[in-house]
Amino acid sequence: MTMHTVAQQNDPLLKILSEIAPDSSKTTLRSWIKDGRVTVDDQVITIANHIVSKGQKISVNNKKSFAERRLPILYEDSHLVAIEKPEGLLSVATTFEKTETAHSILKKHYFPRKVQVVHRIDQDTSGVMLFALSDEGYEGLKALFASHDIERSYCAIVEGNVIPLQGIWKSYVYEDANYVVHSTQNPEKGSVAITHYRVASISPRYSRLVLTLETGRKNQIRVHCQDHKHPIVGDKKYGSTIDPVRRLCLHAASLAFIHPVNGKKLEFISPIPEVFKKLVRDIDHA
Repeated sequence: MTMHTVAQQNDPLLKILSEIAPDSSKTTLRSWIKDGRVTVDDQVITIANHIVSKGQKISVNNKKSFAERRLPILYEDSHLVAIEKPEGLLSVATTFEKTETAHSILKKHYFPRKVQVVHRIDQDTSGVMLFALSDEGYEGLKALFASHDIERSYCAIVEGNVIPLQGIWKSYVYEDANYVVHSTQNPEKGSVAITHYRVASISPRYSRLVLTLETGRKNQIRVHCQDHKHPIVGDKKYGSTIDPVRRLCLHAASLAFIHPVNGKKLEFISPIPEVFKKLVRDIDHA
């Protein structure tokens, strides 16, 4: 499980880790940092003497295991598994695409156990994703998603500087015959979609947004960013005309929920991809 703490004062990262894990040697703590298991405000830090500022959140994540080389497992128990899906990998097979998917990799890994799909993220989106490993886990997770009792946070790099710096986007979305999602303010034409956003960082050309979903409609974030004239970088389907890092700049950064079977609070964090940082430096507005 992930360990968390908040810095009480400006201190080197190694010093803070020694305080939250006093039974671990300095060598062990340095290995955590070197292996990319330590994040500060959800960004991987690999320098032991990095100065953490007061109020920043430090997390130590479990050492990753892999279903295959490209599919890290963040957590597993008898009822569910949390993975870190890479950009470009389909979540599940579709009518038109039956190539290798996160689902097919997990089915091989856990065979003969059943792996059940509880939600999806876009092929070109990276980040945290859940699958069920038991019927009880499946029913419980599906109920959590249906009732919106799962906290989901995304990171997006969008074109331009978003103003105001935080807010709520609401519309009604529907999908056309060509599988393109559209947004309207007419409640009779679609299903309600609500996205909360906050500007975390800016650069002259881009903004880094932290987005949380109140609803989970298909392509919801992508459509809302297009609606407000700030398409996600690399999202040619929804209005972007540039692709500087050759990928959709959308990342499922975290998932938090109460385990549907054992009642424990779970939180999984996937650090912001390094390529995003090339576009936007961390100028914190929070």
